[in-house]
Amino acid sequence: MVEASEFNAITSRVGLLFRDRERGQRAFLGSCFCILKASVFITAAHCLDGTPNERLWINHHGGPGPDLFSPAQQVEFVREADIAIVVTDAPGAKWVQPFQRVRFYANLGEKVCAFGYPDQALNRDAPAKETPRFFRGTIQRPFHHKSRLAAGAAYSAYELSFPCPSGLSGGPLFLEDDPNTVIGVVTEDLEVGTTLNEEFVEKTSETTTRIDVRRVINYGVAASLFSTIDKLENLLGQPLPTREVA
Repeated sequence: MVEASEFNAITSRVGLLFRDRERGQRAFLGSCFCILKASVFITAAHCLDGTPNERLWINHHGGPGPDLFSPAQQVEFVREADIAIVVTDAPGAKWVQPFQRVRFYANLGEKVCAFGYPDQALNRDAPAKETPRFFRGTIQRPFHHKSRLAAGAAYSAYELSFPCPSGLSGGPLFLEDDPNTVIGVVTEDLEVGTTLNEEFVEKTSETTTRIDVRRVINYGVAASLFSTIDKLENLLGQPLPTREVA
């Protein structure tokens, strides 16, 4: 279980992606997280939305200004898995505490967590704002999910028991009992379908009125990090802590 004392560490591992830096010009793109080194981040590839490297910035929540923002220096894509790796110029950023372990599989029903910055307003009348939010649930099933960036491709993914709203994409999926071990990157919110509950209300002895109650069910999707092994190790210049495959 994630202890209260561990939330500061989790927060320092997760960043926000922006196109441009200056206020009034910047556009929020999604979440990202640091892995093994303070200069290496992972996100969902679709979050970058065609943003050129020179306009891509990572905001390290909790870092001191003016170093709160770090520019991207290099971006590597694994498009078939909807994953991107971003290298920044902040190798000595002391406020960043990277995830130190990687696991490339999860068991059915395993307890997992996600953290990021969804930009959907809970109040529909309020403007959207990037807000840190924590999610806890289980792996409902491992499956192969169709890539939105590579036609005909499918990647190893996990269906989660909680929704993953817009803006959480690119954030980490990590183990509840070991919050320093990351297993995936949030990529999508999957609308499975609509549940229809029918209620019959009798108005008179001869007439009944049917009321339909509809409920949309959403599940989060996270890509396994397995497809990033080679590119990550090349960028990091070292083997990943684990190479386990179920």
